[in-house]
Amino acid sequence: MKKNNLTQFIDGNYIQFPAEYFATSKQNIQKLVQAQTVHEHHALRCIIEIGKTLSHLYDFKKRSKSPRIDKMWEELVAEFHYSPSTVTKYIKISKNPVIADERFKNRIPSSVYSLYELSKIEPIALQLLIESNEVTNSSGRTEIDALTSPIKIKKKTKIQIPIMTLSIDKKDWISSYKSFDDDLIDFLKTRNISYSLSPQVKSIDKSEETRFKKIEHFVFQQSKALFNKVVKNYINRECVTKNLCTSKTSFKRKIQLMKYDKEEVTTDGCMTANEVQERLLILGFLEESIWNEYRMKWTAEAFAKFPSRIPVSVDTNITDGWNDYFEQKLSKNFTPVKKKREFTGFKV
Repeated sequence: MKKNNLTQFIDGNYIQFPAEYFATSKQNIQKLVQAQTVHEHHALRCIIEIGKTLSHLYDFKKRSKSPRIDKMWEELVAEFHYSPSTVTKYIKISKNPVIADERFKNRIPSSVYSLYELSKIEPIALQLLIESNEVTNSSGRTEIDALTSPIKIKKKTKIQIPIMTLSIDKKDWISSYKSFDDDLIDFLKTRNISYSLSPQVKSIDKSEETRFKKIEHFVFQQSKALFNKVVKNYINRECVTKNLCTSKTSFKRKIQLMKYDKEEVTTDGCMTANEVQERLLILGFLEESIWNEYRMKWTAEAFAKFPSRIPVSVDTNITDGWNDYFEQKLSKNFTPVKKKREFTGFKV
């Protein structure tokens, strides 16, 4: 079906207007939902097709910027009891080329939640996991989460000859070493020179790694506390405003009355602050700019709460590098990348 501007659709020689388009899409989704339930072996294909349909409708809604189209969209998702996070899951699943690859249809799970976790993995990495049978049709969310760390590729060992050892003055050795370690290691790597770090250097690196795990955990705990506070306040307020409950109604019951899934309005299953952020922003209860202000505040508090063994007198690019390392540690891939970042300029 070809789209012609924002008001009509051309299907062969037949012109279809928005109301017809939404009605036809609704019928298609109904058939797919029924097939997904009745024919279990077709569940994966049904989920992908539902995701594609929702994606096309949502893109059309965004482009049209029409209250009438917005209402059609809201009525359609309400018909199937699809929350914003559920719509996101279906769309993201449908856009993953590996999940949609017919070769793997019998080798991956067919539940929406498991497929959504798979859709977060880079296509190349996901294909390797499937082909190596680390992902199977019985894999659950917990098992998939454990597989999202980068795949290690074994390298052939080369015969090498030791040529020298390096030493520096013991006095202020940490400051001295940290003033040139990046340049030294980059130099060795570019020339394929192997090296091993001394126990003293490993101890410093280990303490910094432990420190950033503590910082990461602190920010994660703060993010969950904010999530619970924002969600609880919103649901309590809306439930009363809509006359759905009383002051004595339990929060669990309020969630049901507001027609939310438990996973949507709790942090159950979240492993990082980023996952908490994604879940909260999808709900639309808090603006991203406000979340970012909280995130910077928590990070600043964590850095003060867990000080570094590296002296403050060390050149700022060292501290900035670790700050950026922490930001990257919070990302899904946990891949540290060093670059200039002025953390001290943050205003809280």
